[in-house]
Amino acid sequence: MKLVDAHCHLESGHFVNDLDRVIGEARDAGIVKLLTSSITPDQWDLSREIASRFGEVEFAMGIHPWYIQERYREDIRGLYAARELGASAIGEIGLDRKSEIVPFAIQMEFFEAQVAAARETDLPVIIHCRGAFNELIESLRRIGPPRAGGIIHAFSGSPELAAELIRLGLSFSMGGTLTYRNSRKRAAVLKKIYPGHFLLETDSPDIPPVQMRGEINRPSYIRYNLEAAAKITGDSAEKVAEITTANAARIFNLRI
Repeated sequence: MKLVDAHCHLESGHFVNDLDRVIGEARDAGIVKLLTSSITPDQWDLSREIASRFGEVEFAMGIHPWYIQERYREDIRGLYAARELGASAIGEIGLDRKSEIVPFAIQMEFFEAQVAAARETDLPVIIHCRGAFNELIESLRRIGPPRAGGIIHAFSGSPELAAELIRLGLSFSMGGTLTYRNSRKRAAVLKKIYPGHFLLETDSPDIPPVQMRGEINRPSYIRYNLEAAAKITGDSAEKVAEITTANAARIFNLRI
């Protein structure tokens, strides 16, 4: 099986001194591509350096809504060079009503500025969204979604929201939450987005599967997420792997 981890953070301090082993474990788990997403401009060079070291790694450049700082306003200009620098996406960007760290109006300003960069560079986006799906949809309708599409990672919305976002050209990645106790809502969402708009992720080092609760999440743990997705969809793990890998390759223009 060939797997793609559509969203992880190899820039994390949990991994930065152990990347050879982390990537080796990922290979052994069947992962052929990992998309690592920066969260601040201070990580952009590191993201690119990691991708240059490991052929399996692709990288995204973005500013996460939790980590916005005033000094990053000028850095947004740097996203217009993302494609030339080898980035596969603009991300991680987004909106978060459940976090009060950054005022929502400023989150929206940064989000829309980064979507504009994605549109200009014709790159897909990787979006974080919590408690702000209506605002996200309204924003994308107003400014126009990225032509290259993108994903909402760790998607937690309803089937109805998923349908609206699909109409805007977006897909969805899910990870460790797939392994949590049975949820009718989660099953309904997955059946709405599978097969054409579903990708696998780990979001490592965060959100480990229940089998590894309490541990630092690692890309190799994607196998638990795959098994859970197969159980929910009723397809074999091999089929889910084939479909999610093809979706990731299409959205992020990956050579697999």
